[in-house]
Amino acid sequence: MLLALILANLKMIYRNRQALFWAMAFPLIFVVIFGLFRLDEPPDVNILVIDQSQDALSKGLIASLSAIAGYKLEERQDEAKARQEVKDGDKGYLLIIPEGMASLLEKRTNQEPVNVTLVYDRTSQTAPSIIATVQRFIEEANKQIVQAPTLLALQPEGIQSRKLTYFDFLLPGLVGMGVMTYSIIGIASVITLYREQKILKRILATPLKVRTFFIAQIISYLLLSVLQSIVIVGAGILLFKAHVYGNFLGLLLLVVIANIVFLNLGFIVGAIARNVRAADGLGNAVSMPMMFLSGTFFPTDLLPGFLAKAVKFLPLSPMLDAMRGVALDAKPFWDYPGELAILGGWIVVSSIVAIRMFKFN
Repeated sequence: MLLALILANLKMIYRNRQALFWAMAFPLIFVVIFGLFRLDEPPDVNILVIDQSQDALSKGLIASLSAIAGYKLEERQDEAKARQEVKDGDKGYLLIIPEGMASLLEKRTNQEPVNVTLVYDRTSQTAPSIIATVQRFIEEANKQIVQAPTLLALQPEGIQSRKLTYFDFLLPGLVGMGVMTYSIIGIASVITLYREQKILKRILATPLKVRTFFIAQIISYLLLSVLQSIVIVGAGILLFKAHVYGNFLGLLLLVVIANIVFLNLGFIVGAIARNVRAADGLGNAVSMPMMFLSGTFFPTDLLPGFLAKAVKFLPLSPMLDAMRGVALDAKPFWDYPGELAILGGWIVVSSIVAIRMFKFN
């Protein structure tokens, strides 16, 4: 009987195209959108150059800056037009190398520097790092000019570490978002629809045990959450070369554990809502804040101090923290007892509330 109910529920989910959209297509759209953005690559730095010196020293400085990844230098002749381009925001920076720089250095007094001008937008948030980079090359040129001996040297020693990108961080968040959103809204809408159509009342008049009906519902949605996770992670790996270093079965187990909480929340929403439209709206009101506050897209450490600590106790937060530890750090899921304890507490509390609030009419 239980197996037949589970299969029947899965068939109904399959026939409901809108439900499948929320279950599969919606999180996959996020995977594709975020995967197309190259968020780990630094933005190009466009620097206009007025080289009034045209000597070996100025050309060496330009060549050194051009060799930096992401730095694009364009030489110009008209300083006024170049300044206007920076002022209009068409270009980010203007480097002005004075005429006869090499000869000026030869004639300078001990304390009198030769000024190389860098024009930039004061409102730019990246300006300090660009100024520091140009300053570093100027200082290196100073050392070469005075032929100072090298007293300290850096010995680079490279090791092979795990390659992690922002998309790797994001992918477990998209899994959690997809599972949470569909479980809360999906079960709430179904239960509300069953109540509207008097199906729940009819169940009471049949030999079917109520607990069997609800267990079948829960197992069906848990199986769907596993399929969701496989599809989302698979799409991330195949389409955008995402990295998953840990045990995939551990990830799925965390999905199942956390999804029990989300299904309970869906039952609670279904108990409160009077119709399907209200269930959809209330389900979104519950899931949306968690989606944005629990670290789906960005680390929760970026939130204000008190809020960053408070959101750790939302059910989605421990799920994502443990999933990222398993996926990215290759740790077993039992290395996260605090996160599992929070999820366990949510399972107990949400189950009690769902049982007490649920009504058949």
